[in-house]
Amino acid sequence: MNRFEFRQAKAEDIPVYVDELFAILAGNMREIQPTGNTYEEDYKIWLDCAVPVMCEGKNIVILIFCEDNLCGYFQYSVKDKTFRMEEIQFKREFQGSGLFAALYRYLITIIPEDTEYVDAYSGKNNIKSQEILKHLGLTAVGENKNGRSYYFKGEYKKLLERYSE
Repeated sequence: MNRFEFRQAKAEDIPVYVDELFAILAGNMREIQPTGNTYEEDYKIWLDCAVPVMCEGKNIVILIFCEDNLCGYFQYSVKDKTFRMEEIQFKREFQGSGLFAALYRYLITIIPEDTEYVDAYSGKNNIKSQEILKHLGLTAVGENKNGRSYYFKGEYKKLLERYSE
């Protein structure tokens, strides 16, 4: 039996988990890419910018549970045959636990079959994220408009090959 459960969030789920979602994000970003703001300042910015996107359904949000406890989340979209990975966050104690592979084995069962590409952005200082994207078979092919992030792209079939059972 899989120890992880993946649930696609509905708009009404986001307010229920908003504090836990941010706590997971803040715990990771504090070490990876600190903003210099207080927790409260970052929380306010996140509430104003990220939460509306989650609630409006512009991205699909997968809530990840282990024994009924939220242990992470993943945001993505699929448009023009491209699977865009927006954000992936796991609590520290679940990093290296097999959760990443379990998530991707789940995702390939719900991503549309005609998907051809996968892409993502990674902050230039976020080396861990860049390594994960390379591990998934993506290559840095450019930057975002403000020059703070690299743009990665790859073939979706590589994810299918890697995570198909």
